[in-house]
Amino acid sequence: MRIGIGSDSTGLQFKENLKARLRARSHAVEDVCASDVASSAYHAATDRLASAIGRGRVERAVLICSGAIGASIRANKHPRVRAAFCHEPHSAQRGVQDDNMNFLVLEAQAVTHEFAGKLADIFINASCSSRDNRFGIPPFRLARVVERIRQNLDKPLEVSELSGLAEMSQSHFSKLFKHSTDLTPHQFILRERINRSKELLRQTKAKIVDIALEVGFQSQAHFTTVFGSLVGMTPRQFQRSCCDGMPAAYPKALPGLNISKTVFFPRWLQREGGFNG
Repeated sequence: MRIGIGSDSTGLQFKENLKARLRARSHAVEDVCASDVASSAYHAATDRLASAIGRGRVERAVLICSGAIGASIRANKHPRVRAAFCHEPHSAQRGVQDDNMNFLVLEAQAVTHEFAGKLADIFINASCSSRDNRFGIPPFRLARVVERIRQNLDKPLEVSELSGLAEMSQSHFSKLFKHSTDLTPHQFILRERINRSKELLRQTKAKIVDIALEVGFQSQAHFTTVFGSLVGMTPRQFQRSCCDGMPAAYPKALPGLNISKTVFFPRWLQREGGFNG
Protein backbone atom coordinates (compact mmCIF):
# COMPACT_ATOMS: atom_id res chain seq x y z
CA MET A 1 0.00 0.00 0.00
CA ARG A 2 1.15 3.58 -0.68
CA ILE A 3 1.27 5.39 2.66
CA GLY A 4 2.02 9.02 3.45
CA ILE A 5 3.58 9.91 6.78
CA GLY A 6 4.35 13.18 8.52
CA SER A 7 4.86 14.85 11.88
CA ASP A 8 5.66 18.06 13.69
CA SER A 9 8.81 18.31 15.83
CA THR A 10 7.23 16.45 18.78
CA GLY A 11 6.40 13.47 16.61
CA LEU A 12 9.65 13.35 14.65
CA GLN A 13 11.11 10.24 16.29
CA PHE A 14 7.73 8.49 16.14
CA LYS A 15 7.61 9.23 12.43
CA GLU A 16 11.09 7.85 11.78
CA ASN A 17 10.29 4.65 13.69
CA LEU A 18 6.99 4.18 11.86
CA LYS A 19 8.61 4.85 8.51
CA ALA A 20 11.14 2.07 9.08
CA ARG A 21 8.41 -0.24 10.40
CA LEU A 22 6.16 0.28 7.37
CA ARG A 23 8.94 -0.10 4.84
CA ALA A 24 9.98 -3.33 6.52
CA ARG A 25 6.43 -4.55 5.79
CA SER A 26 6.90 -3.73 2.07
CA HIS A 27 4.72 -0.62 2.02
CA ALA A 28 5.68 2.31 -0.20
CA VAL A 29 6.15 5.21 2.21
CA GLU A 30 6.18 8.90 1.28
CA ASP A 31 7.57 11.19 3.98
CA VAL A 32 5.99 14.57 3.25
CA CYS A 33 8.21 16.53 5.62
CA ALA A 34 11.55 14.76 5.61
CA SER A 35 13.66 17.89 5.38
CA ASP A 36 11.83 20.72 7.12
CA VAL A 37 9.87 19.72 10.21
CA ALA A 38 8.66 22.99 11.69
CA SER A 39 9.26 23.46 15.40
CA SER A 40 6.00 25.31 15.94
CA ALA A 41 2.97 23.56 14.43
CA TYR A 42 1.56 20.60 12.58
CA HIS A 43 -0.26 22.60 9.91
CA ALA A 44 2.22 22.12 7.07
CA ALA A 45 2.44 18.34 7.53
CA THR A 46 -1.35 18.06 7.71
CA ASP A 47 -1.83 19.98 4.46
CA ARG A 48 0.86 18.02 2.65
CA LEU A 49 -0.56 14.65 3.67
CA ALA A 50 -4.09 15.74 2.77
CA SER A 51 -2.87 16.92 -0.62
CA ALA A 52 -1.11 13.59 -1.22
CA ILE A 53 -4.41 11.77 -0.60
CA GLY A 54 -6.41 14.20 -2.72
CA ARG A 55 -4.02 13.84 -5.65
CA GLY A 56 -3.96 10.05 -5.36
CA ARG A 57 -0.25 9.79 -4.54
CA VAL A 58 -0.99 7.85 -1.36
CA GLU A 59 -3.92 5.66 -0.29
CA ARG A 60 -3.66 6.32 3.45
CA ALA A 61 -1.80 8.74 5.68
CA VAL A 62 -0.48 8.77 9.23
CA LEU A 63 0.32 11.99 11.11
CA ILE A 64 2.01 12.10 14.53
CA CYS A 65 1.87 15.49 16.19
CA SER A 66 1.09 17.48 19.32
CA GLY A 67 -2.27 18.84 18.12
CA ALA A 68 -4.16 15.75 17.01
CA ILE A 69 -7.69 17.19 17.26
CA GLY A 70 -6.76 20.36 15.41
CA ALA A 71 -4.95 18.34 12.75
CA SER A 72 -8.01 16.13 12.23
CA ILE A 73 -10.27 19.16 11.79
CA ARG A 74 -7.82 20.77 9.37
CA ALA A 75 -7.34 17.58 7.33
CA ASN A 76 -11.08 17.06 6.88
CA LYS A 77 -11.38 20.42 5.15
CA HIS A 78 -9.50 18.93 2.21
CA PRO A 79 -11.38 17.00 -0.51
CA ARG A 80 -11.32 13.18 -0.39
CA VAL A 81 -9.83 13.15 3.12
CA ARG A 82 -11.52 11.28 5.97
CA ALA A 83 -9.37 11.91 9.03
CA ALA A 84 -9.77 10.99 12.68
CA PHE A 85 -7.76 11.20 15.88
CA CYS A 86 -7.50 7.69 17.35
CA HIS A 87 -5.86 6.65 20.60
CA GLU A 88 -6.99 3.01 20.89
CA PRO A 89 -7.20 -0.01 18.51
CA HIS A 90 -10.99 -0.26 18.27
CA SER A 91 -11.47 3.22 16.82
CA ALA A 92 -8.53 2.83 14.43
CA GLN A 93 -10.07 -0.33 12.98
CA ARG A 94 -13.73 0.68 12.97
CA GLY A 95 -12.91 4.04 11.47
CA VAL A 96 -11.72 2.25 8.34
CA GLN A 97 -14.34 -0.51 8.35
CA ASP A 98 -17.38 1.69 8.93
CA ASP A 99 -16.41 5.05 7.47
CA ASN A 100 -13.52 4.32 5.07
CA MET A 101 -11.14 6.50 7.11
CA ASN A 102 -7.93 7.19 5.18
CA PHE A 103 -6.04 9.61 7.47
CA LEU A 104 -4.96 8.53 10.97
CA VAL A 105 -3.87 11.20 13.45
CA LEU A 106 -1.90 10.20 16.53
CA GLU A 107 -1.14 12.39 19.56
CA ALA A 108 2.60 12.21 20.23
CA GLN A 109 2.20 12.80 23.98
CA ALA A 110 -0.50 10.12 24.36
CA VAL A 111 1.18 7.01 22.91
CA THR A 112 4.38 5.07 23.25
CA HIS A 113 6.47 4.22 20.20
CA GLU A 114 5.37 0.60 20.39
CA PHE A 115 1.69 1.49 20.72
CA ALA A 116 1.90 4.00 17.86
CA GLY A 117 3.22 1.21 15.66
CA LYS A 118 0.37 -1.08 16.70
CA LEU A 119 -2.26 1.55 15.92
CA ALA A 120 -0.69 2.25 12.52
CA ASP A 121 -0.66 -1.47 11.68
CA ILE A 122 -4.33 -1.86 12.61
CA PHE A 123 -5.28 1.22 10.56
CA ILE A 124 -3.37 0.08 7.48
CA ASN A 125 -4.48 -3.56 7.61
CA ALA A 126 -8.17 -2.76 8.08
CA SER A 127 -10.46 -2.66 5.05
CA CYS A 128 -13.75 -0.92 4.44
CA SER A 129 -16.83 -3.10 4.81
CA SER A 130 -19.23 -0.37 3.78
CA ARG A 131 -22.74 -1.18 2.62
CA ASP A 132 -21.70 0.37 -0.70
CA ASN A 133 -19.86 -2.88 -1.49
CA ARG A 134 -23.20 -4.46 -2.39
CA PHE A 135 -24.06 -1.71 -4.84
CA GLY A 136 -20.72 -0.95 -6.45
CA ILE A 137 -19.61 2.61 -7.16
CA PRO A 138 -22.45 5.14 -6.76
CA PRO A 139 -23.81 6.02 -10.25
CA PHE A 140 -22.81 9.69 -10.17
CA ARG A 141 -19.22 8.79 -9.26
CA LEU A 142 -19.09 6.05 -11.88
CA ALA A 143 -20.34 8.49 -14.52
CA ARG A 144 -17.60 10.93 -13.49
CA VAL A 145 -14.94 8.26 -13.89
CA VAL A 146 -16.26 7.08 -17.25
CA GLU A 147 -16.40 10.65 -18.55
CA ARG A 148 -12.76 11.15 -17.59
CA ILE A 149 -11.81 7.92 -19.39
CA ARG A 150 -13.68 8.82 -22.57
CA GLN A 151 -12.25 12.34 -22.71
CA ASN A 152 -8.67 11.14 -22.27
CA LEU A 153 -8.38 7.96 -24.32
CA ASP A 154 -5.27 9.30 -26.04
CA LYS A 155 -3.47 9.79 -22.73
CA PRO A 156 -2.18 7.40 -20.04
CA LEU A 157 -4.96 6.64 -17.57
CA GLU A 158 -3.82 5.60 -14.10
CA VAL A 159 -6.01 3.82 -11.57
CA SER A 160 -4.72 6.25 -8.94
CA GLU A 161 -6.25 9.16 -10.88
CA LEU A 162 -9.57 7.40 -11.44
CA SER A 163 -9.84 6.24 -7.83
CA GLY A 164 -9.24 9.83 -6.75
CA LEU A 165 -12.22 10.94 -8.84
CA ALA A 166 -14.33 8.32 -7.10
CA GLU A 167 -12.95 9.43 -3.71
CA MET A 168 -11.75 5.90 -2.88
CA SER A 169 -8.51 4.07 -2.29
CA GLN A 170 -7.15 2.25 -5.33
CA SER A 171 -7.90 -1.21 -3.97
CA HIS A 172 -11.45 -0.28 -2.91
CA PHE A 173 -12.09 1.47 -6.22
CA SER A 174 -10.89 -1.48 -8.30
CA LYS A 175 -13.08 -3.89 -6.35
CA LEU A 176 -16.23 -1.78 -6.65
CA PHE A 177 -15.56 -0.84 -10.28
CA LYS A 178 -15.54 -4.50 -11.23
CA HIS A 179 -18.66 -5.06 -9.13
CA SER A 180 -20.38 -2.28 -11.09
CA THR A 181 -19.19 -3.18 -14.60
CA ASP A 182 -17.95 -6.79 -14.50
CA LEU A 183 -14.66 -5.40 -15.83
CA THR A 184 -11.47 -4.24 -14.19
CA PRO A 185 -10.56 -0.57 -14.83
CA HIS A 186 -7.86 -1.71 -17.28
CA GLN A 187 -10.28 -3.92 -19.22
CA PHE A 188 -12.87 -1.14 -19.36
CA ILE A 189 -10.31 1.36 -20.70
CA LEU A 190 -9.27 -1.09 -23.42
CA ARG A 191 -12.91 -1.60 -24.43
CA GLU A 192 -13.45 2.15 -24.64
CA ARG A 193 -10.33 2.60 -26.75
CA ILE A 194 -11.42 -0.13 -29.14
CA ASN A 195 -14.93 1.34 -29.41
CA ARG A 196 -13.47 4.74 -30.23
CA SER A 197 -11.11 3.22 -32.79
CA LYS A 198 -14.06 1.54 -34.51
CA GLU A 199 -15.75 4.93 -34.89
CA LEU A 200 -12.59 6.35 -36.45
CA LEU A 201 -12.15 3.36 -38.75
CA ARG A 202 -15.73 3.80 -40.02
CA GLN A 203 -15.45 7.55 -40.51
CA THR A 204 -11.98 8.00 -42.02
CA LYS A 205 -9.37 6.35 -44.16
CA ALA A 206 -6.62 7.31 -41.75
CA LYS A 207 -3.59 5.11 -41.31
CA ILE A 208 -3.99 2.37 -38.74
CA VAL A 209 -0.95 3.58 -36.83
CA ASP A 210 -2.44 7.09 -36.52
CA ILE A 211 -5.71 5.70 -35.17
CA ALA A 212 -3.81 3.48 -32.73
CA LEU A 213 -1.96 6.48 -31.32
CA GLU A 214 -5.13 8.59 -31.18
CA VAL A 215 -6.87 6.07 -28.93
CA GLY A 216 -3.94 5.63 -26.57
CA PHE A 217 -1.97 2.64 -27.85
CA GLN A 218 1.79 3.04 -28.03
CA SER A 219 2.21 0.87 -31.10
CA GLN A 220 0.20 -0.41 -34.05
CA ALA A 221 1.14 -3.98 -33.14
CA HIS A 222 -0.39 -3.76 -29.66
CA PHE A 223 -3.48 -2.06 -31.05
CA THR A 224 -3.94 -4.78 -33.68
CA THR A 225 -3.60 -7.54 -31.09
CA VAL A 226 -6.17 -6.05 -28.71
CA PHE A 227 -8.54 -5.12 -31.54
CA GLY A 228 -8.42 -8.64 -32.93
CA SER A 229 -9.10 -10.25 -29.56
CA LEU A 230 -12.18 -8.06 -28.93
CA VAL A 231 -13.59 -7.60 -32.43
CA GLY A 232 -12.62 -10.82 -34.18
CA MET A 233 -10.78 -9.23 -37.12
CA THR A 234 -7.87 -6.90 -37.71
CA PRO A 235 -8.39 -3.12 -37.84
CA ARG A 236 -7.65 -3.17 -41.58
CA GLN A 237 -10.25 -5.88 -42.18
CA PHE A 238 -12.79 -3.92 -40.12
CA GLN A 239 -12.07 -0.73 -42.07
CA ARG A 240 -12.44 -2.50 -45.41
CA SER A 241 -15.67 -4.20 -44.36
CA CYS A 242 -17.14 -0.80 -43.49
CA CYS A 243 -16.07 0.65 -46.85
CA ASP A 244 -17.52 -2.35 -48.71
CA GLY A 245 -20.80 -2.22 -46.81
CA MET A 246 -20.23 -5.66 -45.31
CA PRO A 247 -21.40 -6.46 -41.76
CA ALA A 248 -18.53 -6.20 -39.29
CA ALA A 249 -17.91 -8.23 -36.17
CA TYR A 250 -18.45 -6.58 -32.80
CA PRO A 251 -17.00 -7.25 -29.39
CA LYS A 252 -18.94 -9.33 -26.96
CA ALA A 253 -21.60 -7.42 -25.04
CA LEU A 254 -20.43 -6.11 -21.73
CA PRO A 255 -22.30 -7.93 -18.95
CA GLY A 256 -24.48 -5.60 -16.90
CA LEU A 257 -23.27 -2.37 -18.52
CA ASN A 258 -24.06 -0.74 -21.86
CA ILE A 259 -20.95 1.26 -22.55
CA SER A 260 -22.60 3.17 -25.39
CA LYS A 261 -24.80 5.02 -22.91
CA THR A 262 -23.81 8.21 -21.14
CA VAL A 263 -25.57 7.46 -17.87
CA PHE A 264 -24.51 4.35 -15.97
CA PHE A 265 -26.51 2.27 -13.57
CA PRO A 266 -24.96 -0.42 -11.38
CA ARG A 267 -26.02 -4.01 -11.82
CA TRP A 268 -28.04 -4.12 -8.61
CA LEU A 269 -30.30 -1.33 -9.90
CA GLN A 270 -30.84 -3.09 -13.22
CA ARG A 271 -31.71 -6.35 -11.43
CA GLU A 272 -34.25 -4.61 -9.21
CA GLY A 273 -36.07 -3.03 -12.14
CA GLY A 274 -34.77 0.51 -11.70
CA PHE A 275 -33.41 0.79 -15.25
CA ASN A 276 -35.28 0.18 -18.48
CA GLY A 277 -32.56 1.20 -20.93
